[in-house]
Amino acid sequence: MASLSLAAEPPADRVFVNAVVWTGEPARPRAEALAVRGDRLAAVGTNAEARALAGPQTEVVDLEGRHVYPGFDDAHLHFLVLETVDLAGAPDVREIQRRIAAYARSHPEAAWVSGRGWAYSAFPGSLPRREQLDAVVPDRPAFVLGYDGHTAWANSRALAVAGITRETKDPEHGVIVRDEHGEPTGALKEAAMGLVRSRIPPPTDEERYQALKKRLAQAASYGLTSVQNASFPPAELPVYERVIAEGGLKVRFYWAVPFRKDLPAEELARYEELRAKYRGPLFKFGAVKGFVDGVVESRTAAMFEPYAVGGGTGILNWTAEDLNRTAAFYDKEHFHIFLHAIGDRAIHMALDAYEYAARTNGTHGRRHRVEHIEVPLPADIPRFRELGVIASTQALFANPDPNTLEVYAPALGPVRATRAMPFRSLDEAGAVQAFGSDWPVYSMETLKGIYCAVTRTTPEGAPAGGWNPAQRISAEAALRHFTRDAAYASFDEDVKGTLVPGKLADFVVLSDDILQPPPARILETKVLLTVMGGRDTHRDPGF
Repeated sequence: MASLSLAAEPPADRVFVNAVVWTGEPARPRAEALAVRGDRLAAVGTNAEARALAGPQTEVVDLEGRHVYPGFDDAHLHFLVLETVDLAGAPDVREIQRRIAAYARSHPEAAWVSGRGWAYSAFPGSLPRREQLDAVVPDRPAFVLGYDGHTAWANSRALAVAGITRETKDPEHGVIVRDEHGEPTGALKEAAMGLVRSRIPPPTDEERYQALKKRLAQAASYGLTSVQNASFPPAELPVYERVIAEGGLKVRFYWAVPFRKDLPAEELARYEELRAKYRGPLFKFGAVKGFVDGVVESRTAAMFEPYAVGGGTGILNWTAEDLNRTAAFYDKEHFHIFLHAIGDRAIHMALDAYEYAARTNGTHGRRHRVEHIEVPLPADIPRFRELGVIASTQALFANPDPNTLEVYAPALGPVRATRAMPFRSLDEAGAVQAFGSDWPVYSMETLKGIYCAVTRTTPEGAPAGGWNPAQRISAEAALRHFTRDAAYASFDEDVKGTLVPGKLADFVVLSDDILQPPPARILETKVLLTVMGGRDTHRDPGF
């Protein structure tokens, strides 16, 4: 078989031999060596083919049978997260309070105590109360986001700073949760979070800079070479530009700016300026991101039928007419649209909006996306392929932890719960499915995501047989969704996502073969080396 290599050029900078390479490319799915010239792959083939490109100064790396895959691409996250109280995995109120109290004691200088990560299942009735937070932070305002970022928990001081009382009206698309006497409980859903969050002093540029460098190192250690940022705080841009100028960006970024109704002309001009200035492959704008609904746990995801627990059908942030019109506007302006839609009604509306935009503008091939797609109507799943819409899903959303089994599934009811996170159904319907993490909602550790998609169990293997096991997919399918399909979802399939000559030299070296059973080996596998654009961004100390 002929080598997949470029024509004769200067010697390669680096050659990696004696590897087991999964290329992701159907024409040649396996190889044993790579050659890198500059930031591109010069050859992907046999050891002899790669060594043929070596010169006197070429670095030759013997991988000794280790496994190589395209660099991982997280298709949906919110990258820059500052250091606050980390409540991920806290099983109950006592542990949550312990962590918050410890953070408050160790940060006496902080005007506010902030954090993230509590699960609904940790609280009686699924929602926290201000008294529980007052007990550990009585001296200053505290504001702590739930793990999904759609519900917040404020103490009494924070409510007072924001002027939230029993007389305060719910903002549009938001809920101030109240007790039986009409008093705010401290739980704030969706847009109501902004009433308090707007009062928190913003971080300094130096704090953002230090946090960004830490997150970049963290992402590279997980094998990530690309991420797709589903939010854009403009205040962060100078910090990213500083790191770019230093040559310190360890992953590639694709950005989505806010999807807004009746966008002012000057704001459109700003969007277009960003898109023209940052065209990739390291840093790219071109997408817009909007929210059609909320989330299941707080019963704000928009459903056709009432929730089985708590009732109601959720919150829609748009009328169908406004969503259709706005989608058509951005489609006409050649922007790539991401729409957060979790409930079946919201997903249906998002697909309708894309269909309307294509029909109105006579466009096709836009690859607009629905983000999350947790509980679609079965009849809507084939529409993704029919409309050319990307299914942007999150592998770890299928993790059957207590929050999923005790809050999420009961809220949906037994029938709808079996339709949740339909990874296999989307694949079988021919949709292009791109996997992400929605970090910081879940970890951006790609290997954990692949394991969850394959098993539908927790890392401990519970429940036996998996949650909704009919929706399990193969490890190779999950890997493809984190590589080739994620690249397609950002219009980058010509430059990354698979390992072929001419594409970017973005790849990861793992300690084991994650495509072979048993699935437990996925969690035991180490990221030994991450290479982005030909340069090492992470190297395991033992490698």
